[in-house]
Amino acid sequence: MEQQPLYLIPYDFTPVSEAALRLGLDLAEANKGKVLLLHVVKKPNEKSEAKAKFKKLTGNLTSEEQACTTYKVLVGDIFDDIAKASELLDVTLIVMGTHGARGFQKIFGSHAVKMISSSACPFLITQGKKEIDKLKTIVMPFSFEKKTIQIASFASKMAMQFNATVHLVGYHDKDEWLEKHMKQNQMLVKKHLEGNGVSCVIANIEIGTNFEKELMAYAESVDADIMAAGYYQDGIITNPNSFIQSMIENKLNLPLLTVNAEELTVSTGNVVTSF
Repeated sequence: MEQQPLYLIPYDFTPVSEAALRLGLDLAEANKGKVLLLHVVKKPNEKSEAKAKFKKLTGNLTSEEQACTTYKVLVGDIFDDIAKASELLDVTLIVMGTHGARGFQKIFGSHAVKMISSSACPFLITQGKKEIDKLKTIVMPFSFEKKTIQIASFASKMAMQFNATVHLVGYHDKDEWLEKHMKQNQMLVKKHLEGNGVSCVIANIEIGTNFEKELMAYAESVDADIMAAGYYQDGIITNPNSFIQSMIENKLNLPLLTVNAEELTVSTGNVVTSF
């Protein structure tokens, strides 16, 4: 029997987390899933106030939304508890709003990046500035690093659920060895997507151009609905933290589907039918 999708939403009662809730509810409606709102407080005496806020919040939802939504208030550390909850509850997807990176966070990684790095569950991260009224175009950047294609199975699941097309945007390199491995990864992902009935388009960024800039220009040209990019810390690329942060804060305000690639085995063969 297929498991009912569960969307975990870290909630801090801000407009950004409200945007994440709307995304989670849309996903739950699309495939008869459930939404769990989770708020973490530092002290036990703060729980009652948070529960009162949740009661008011859920009371304003429609009857259909109320039926699929529950909430939980925990005392602890948000980074640890989100990871633990996602594992214990076998969460399908963590839908999270982000307030962006400020100051030294731009160097060491935002709170969103810290959460991603502490969990093996996939994330859908929104800046709260763009609503998804359709999900037909997913743009996925990748390179010669095999870890960059770990997101492929999750992008495939979402594409199958919404009958979307995945645009594979490869990073070309002047180094022949790196270029060879990029093309091998390209074929791996293409085979995986097409093997699951997912339409895909290959679009490579030219050698010597600014990859991040051209990637976003391409996403805009195809009217992308979301981006999909794997997160990892160790590799040949100088600062993968910087790249994933730029994807989280992309100028088009597109939600980002991502996962901690280092927590996964190097495989593109495991597919779950609901997302």
